[in-house]
Amino acid sequence: MRTRAVLENVFYHDGRGPELQCVRWGNNGVTLRGFEYYNPDDEYTDINLKNIKISGIQVYSMTTEEVHSKILTTGESRPAIFEVLNSGWLKTYHDKHLGNCKHYQIVFYDEIYDVICEAITAGTGKLKG
Repeated sequence: MRTRAVLENVFYHDGRGPELQCVRWGNNGVTLRGFEYYNPDDEYTDINLKNIKISGIQVYSMTTEEVHSKILTTGESRPAIFEVLNSGWLKTYHDKHLGNCKHYQIVFYDEIYDVICEAITAGTGKLKG
């Protein structure tokens, strides 16, 4: 499986992944918008809260780290978000609406989200709009 690290300077692993604080939903709780989190070395204060925004979401899956069979982080890796370049999972879906989409794996401390979306961006504070 070929991968590419994404946003490794703002979302990273140090033997444990970032601590998920909140999953944000749009469209009355129907559409995954993103996540709020703290990195492993952050003090849990409002000033250190960070967010990941997901754009153009088409597919997502959440799995706990205890049962996920293909977690892309290792004890030595720093990145905790990967683009899966040759994704077999992406190929299982009809591509009519997936032209600009990519498969990303987002690894939190206890949760792993695999998403098919157009883009992932990082910010600080609570996820807005």
